[in-house]
Amino acid sequence: ETGKARMDFLAKKYNLLEEDILDVLPPTQTSKLVEREDYLFIILLFPIYDREEKCIRTEEINFFIAKNFLITAHDNKIPIMKSIFDDCQKNKDEHRDLSALLYEILNKLLHYCFPMLRHINEDIELIEERLFKQFEKKEIVEKILRVKTNIFDFERAVQPHEYILNKLVNSAARFFPAKKLENNFIVMAETAKEISLSVKSYKDAINALHEANATLVEYRVNQIIKTLTIFAVITFPLTLTATLFSMRTTSTPIIGSPYDFWKITGGLAAGAITLLAIFKVRKWI
Repeated sequence: ETGKARMDFLAKKYNLLEEDILDVLPPTQTSKLVEREDYLFIILLFPIYDREEKCIRTEEINFFIAKNFLITAHDNKIPIMKSIFDDCQKNKDEHRDLSALLYEILNKLLHYCFPMLRHINEDIELIEERLFKQFEKKEIVEKILRVKTNIFDFERAVQPHEYILNKLVNSAARFFPAKKLENNFIVMAETAKEISLSVKSYKDAINALHEANATLVEYRVNQIIKTLTIFAVITFPLTLTATLFSMRTTSTPIIGSPYDFWKITGGLAAGAITLLAIFKVRKWI
């Protein structure tokens, strides 16, 4: 855990620099690899899925790597880290190759990302399925924005992984056998690249769906405005005509003649039908 007292104890025991200890403490830092005289200090961010909020958050994991120790500092929010720690506790009397242990931790953390990627893909497919049926509804817009936010947070966490893992191969060579590093960590860098490419493709997909939804909404709004405009164009001359005939003057035509009401009503109806016919011919409706 990353409490101040615990980190101060580790700093004193393993001769860790104060600036690295401060980076371990909140707030969350960006991913990086720093070479110190006696150890390597790595900060990596990993996505975790918050089931209650139904969103992806980032969790910081810090590594202090040397020839004779491997320290991880985090807030115990990634389940896979707890299982690795429990396994180490059960087999603490066994001698473990630190480079193999580091590989195991990083490899499991990377593969922990894949179920979340599948979940994102399922959300995108669901949005695509419902888009043309529910594009006007608030729920589909909220779903799109939620997935976009999740992809952004996911991408922000995993984007530096490939670079840092490739850099780790060279930086850790002074602590671990170079051949073993190349065999293991280069493969992990490829896995990190695969994750980044998947996130990028999902990002492009959800952006396309967002644009499609916006286009559909805009089209629907334009259709409504068009209908209201046609209605206004038809009703305005009819209203004007009706207003003129309602004026109390002595020389208003038709008024006072037999069937004057029906004549005026028929004239207004004929005007409306004529305007509709003109719009139809010009293919405005």
